[in-house]
Amino acid sequence: MDQKRIDSSLSRRELLVAGVGWAAWGATPRGAGAADEPPRYGGILTQDTFADAPHFDLHQSETIAALLPLAPCYNRLVQYDPFDSTRIVPDLAERWEISQDGRLYTFHLRRGVKFHHGKPFKAEDVRASWDRIIDPPKGVFSVRKLIFDAVSGIETPDDHTVRFVLKRPMASLLANIGQGWNVIFPKDVLDAKGDMKRDVVGTGPFKLKQYVRGVSLEVEKYPDYHVKGRPYLDGVKTFVIPDLNTAVNAYIAGQLLLHEATTESQAEQARLRVGSRGVIARLTQMSALTMEMNATRKPWSDPRVRQAASMAIDRKEAVDVMTDGAGEPSGMMLSTGPWALPAAELQKLPGYALDKAAERARARKLLAEAGFPNGFKATMIVRRGQQFESAAVLLKDQLGQVGIDVNLEIHETAAFYDKTRKRDFELYGGSYSTAVDDPDAIFGQNYLCNAGRNYSAMCVPEVEKLFLEQSQIRDPKARLPVVHQLQRVALQNVMKAVLGFRVTFYLYAGVVRNYRPHYSRYLSESREQVWLARG
Repeated sequence: MDQKRIDSSLSRRELLVAGVGWAAWGATPRGAGAADEPPRYGGILTQDTFADAPHFDLHQSETIAALLPLAPCYNRLVQYDPFDSTRIVPDLAERWEISQDGRLYTFHLRRGVKFHHGKPFKAEDVRASWDRIIDPPKGVFSVRKLIFDAVSGIETPDDHTVRFVLKRPMASLLANIGQGWNVIFPKDVLDAKGDMKRDVVGTGPFKLKQYVRGVSLEVEKYPDYHVKGRPYLDGVKTFVIPDLNTAVNAYIAGQLLLHEATTESQAEQARLRVGSRGVIARLTQMSALTMEMNATRKPWSDPRVRQAASMAIDRKEAVDVMTDGAGEPSGMMLSTGPWALPAAELQKLPGYALDKAAERARARKLLAEAGFPNGFKATMIVRRGQQFESAAVLLKDQLGQVGIDVNLEIHETAAFYDKTRKRDFELYGGSYSTAVDDPDAIFGQNYLCNAGRNYSAMCVPEVEKLFLEQSQIRDPKARLPVVHQLQRVALQNVMKAVLGFRVTFYLYAGVVRNYRPHYSRYLSESREQVWLARG
C-alpha cells in the first residue's frame, strides 16, 4: 500500500500540507515518487502519549496511554483495515462464517502462529482471552463485558476453530470483536499469572524491548511474526510527554515522527514552523467530552439536580474551549456518524437549548425545587493532563453560573481511574472514548446498568429495553429509529452530561508511509504496515 493512496482518501478539510524538515532522514518531499517506491525495512518510529499506562492488561484498560504503546505487540481475531475503517479484515482468524439466524459465528484460525515466548497459538488461547472478556473471573475488571452480553459461550472443537455461540443476534458483533482492546493473550501466562498487568506476551509484529516509567516504552521487531515480510520497522518507541506543547515542539524538532491528537492552534504552529515534508490530518474522534455525576451520592441521585447541572453548560462554548475551537457539540453518538440525533432533536433535551440564559434560569429553578435555592458546594476529580484540566476549569465556571460551587481535585491517571471505578467521586469531567461508532459499543460500555464505565451507577430500565431491541436489528435503516429513541431516553435522564466530540489533528512526518489516521485511535495502532522512507 503506497502513501499516495493514503493521501487521496483524506478530504480537503482533513488534509493540510505542512512541512517537517526531517534533515536527519534526508527524505524527499512526501508523496514524491511514492506510487513506485517499494516499502523499505528498518528504522524506529517515534511517537508519544500523555501518560504512562496504569498497567499492561488491555482487557482491563480504558486509556490510549496503554493501547497506543502496546497495540504493536498483539493481534485480534479480526481487525479493521488500516487503510479503511469501514472494513473488517482477517487477523488471527483467516476466515469465518455466520449462521443464517445470526447466533453462531465460526472462526478458522491461522496456523503457524507463535507467541513471543515461543508457544504455538491455538484455539485455547482465544477461548481463555474471550472468556475473561465476557465472563471475567474475580479480580478481573472487564471494561467491555456488557458489549458482548449476547455471547453465551465460546467453543473450541479443535486447535484451529473457535465458535462464538450467541443467545440472540447481535448486529455489531464483528465490529466490536475488532476493537483494539480485544487482543489474544496466551492461556499459559493467564493461568500462571491471573492477569497481564505486568507482562507483555502477544503474537504481534513487535515485542517488548524496554519500559522506563515516565520516559518511554519501546518495542522491537518480532523475527518470527507470522505475516511474511512484516513488519517493516525495526521498532516503535513511545515517549511519555504529559504536556501537549512539549510534544508538538518535539515533533517540530524531528524528535517525534508521529504525534496524534493535538489541537488546531498547535497544528497551525507546526504548519508555520516546519518545512515542506509533513502532514496534518483533521478528524472528528470517538472521544466524547463529558461530565459525570455519581448517582449513588446526594444530591446527584435527584434527577432535577442532574438536569440542572447539564442545563448550566453551554455546549458550544465548552466544546470550543476544550478543543481549541475544533470540537462539535453532540449527544451520545459520534456527531458526524450515521447514528447521531439530528440537531433539532437535541435542542429539545436538557442542556442543548439554544437560549442558554433561559435554560440556566430553568436550571436555578430546578435546584430550588430540589432544596437548593442558594446552590451548593461540590467536588470534581480531574485526570492530570493539560486537556483534562482546562476542561475542568471551564466546567467549574459554567456550573458556578447556576449556583453549583465546584472545587477541583487533580489526580494522576492511575489514581483517577481507581477513584472512578470505586465511585469515589461526586463529579468528574473529561472524556470517554469508545473504539467503534456503534450503539452496542457506546451504550454497552458506558450506559447499561452494569456497564464497565457506568461510573455514575445510573440504571434506567427503558434504556436496557431499547438497547436489547436495537442490538438485534440487522437492517441499519430499521435499527436507526430505535437507536434515536435510546439516545433520547438516556439524555433526558442525564446519565452523563455529554458535551460533544473532540476534533483532533494528527501530525506526521513525510517519511512515515502507509499510515492512515482513523476516526478512532482504538482500531488500528499496530504499525505492522508502516515503513519509513529515507533519502
